[in-house]
Amino acid sequence: MIDPLTALSIASTAVGQMRQLLNAGRDTSQALSKFAGAWSDISYAENKAKNPPWYKSFSGSAEKEALEIFTAKKKMMEMKKEVETMISFVHGPSGLEEYKNTIRQVRDQRRKHQYKKAEIKQNIIEFILISSMLLTIAAILGGGVYFYGVYTGTW
Repeated sequence: MIDPLTALSIASTAVGQMRQLLNAGRDTSQALSKFAGAWSDISYAENKAKNPPWYKSFSGSAEKEALEIFTAKKKMMEMKKEVETMISFVHGPSGLEEYKNTIRQVRDQRRKHQYKKAEIKQNIIEFILISSMLLTIAAILGGGVYFYGVYTGTW
């Protein structure tokens, strides 16, 4: 998963490419796909920010992340309106509907592949952190029992 600011940068570049391609009368599908992917990344980041993993509370600022996502989402909404206007102007209502279908397809594809991969990575991190904490607690308890045994003379 890409952070919101990077996704916003990708979307901005894609919108610029679409402007140039539309002015030249060329195909915009690749730039449209990049924009749809960035839109999907920002939406995913927003959903993840609503329910962050427990270890995120120890690092970073939740307010900063929320502000980044909010700002990126607002800018993406402006770009989305601009893209829809360009597509509607060039391709008409059927082109706009095709664009919306493309966004849905890209969002579903990303959800199935990239976001699943990010969730698996998050689960692995959580497993490692929990295992490390449990091993540390067990070592501390074991050391305490050993030193208590040495102190009392039973070992």
